[in-house]
Amino acid sequence: TRSLGLKRKDVLLFTREMAHLKQANMPLDRALSMLKETADNERLQTFIGKVEESVRAGKSLHQSLLPFENDLGRQYLVLVRAGETSGSLHIVLKELTVQLEADDKLRNYIISSMTYPVILLVVAVLSVIMLLAFVVPQFREIFDSMGDALPYATRLVVQFSDLIRSRWMELLLVSTLALYGFSRWAATPSGRLQIDRALLAVPLLGVVLRNLQFAMYFRTFGILLQRGIPMVDALKISIDALTNTVLRTDLEPLVETVRTGKRLSSGFGLRHFHKTSTPQLIRVAEETGQLDATLLALADRYEEEGRRTMGRVLAALEPLIIIILGMIVAFIIISILGGVLSINDTI
Repeated sequence: TRSLGLKRKDVLLFTREMAHLKQANMPLDRALSMLKETADNERLQTFIGKVEESVRAGKSLHQSLLPFENDLGRQYLVLVRAGETSGSLHIVLKELTVQLEADDKLRNYIISSMTYPVILLVVAVLSVIMLLAFVVPQFREIFDSMGDALPYATRLVVQFSDLIRSRWMELLLVSTLALYGFSRWAATPSGRLQIDRALLAVPLLGVVLRNLQFAMYFRTFGILLQRGIPMVDALKISIDALTNTVLRTDLEPLVETVRTGKRLSSGFGLRHFHKTSTPQLIRVAEETGQLDATLLALADRYEEEGRRTMGRVLAALEPLIIIILGMIVAFIIISILGGVLSINDTI
């Protein structure tokens, strides 16, 4: 398995165009040749060229894409194989296009929703630093003559100001090393597990993450079953689609439940679902033979709940940042004014 560093937009473009060309009954090698000529970047052109070489050598599209699993994902390859086996490759490619577009839409929604709070937080931190580094020192000479007679709050603000001005290089270095150390620790299995567990425990935010992860899980599971993938394989691939290691660990026993011949619904008595109707809906779907459609409906429901909860989180986050910033700035200003007033009282 190798990686060409394909972007999500590259995979989406390749899948969408291949779906159109295969729907027009264009031979696979000719479709790939046409796509290679119209590729908008060298990375995508190289990828299509290697796939075309493999197809012209007599391999199937699935076999030709197999070396690029790191770029495409396991689910993508399994669906392509199912499409080729069933003779419905163009339908599978259209389904993959819809799913990739839905994933991009959700990712863009999250990024755009978080952009303003992040900018607000950065501005808040920089504002406090500017106050301590440039405004408070203007009163330093006045406060020096008072010594310990200054109010405690004023002395505290002045000390913080001195620390930032005199040790800013050390503070910056320590912060950089701390971030680097944290990123290295987060990349380890134990670190990733602890971070994922902590994120799920955050009020409201944990609910958002859980719902969006389950939306991805159920959508992948439903699409795989629709294409005739065996239940055990579909479960494994769906669990691999989860990015939260805690949820992945919690759902892994479902594979063994189905492998031993038990009903899928019997394994959904997990703590994540015990207060929801999900186990009952899956049980009914198994009895009526509508499991794939029910899983896709559950994916839509969890995504909608995730978006709704995220709206509440953002609605509370923005004023919270403003309030905290206002309190910090107010504390600094009141401390300076308190120091000035104490000088006047002494005089």
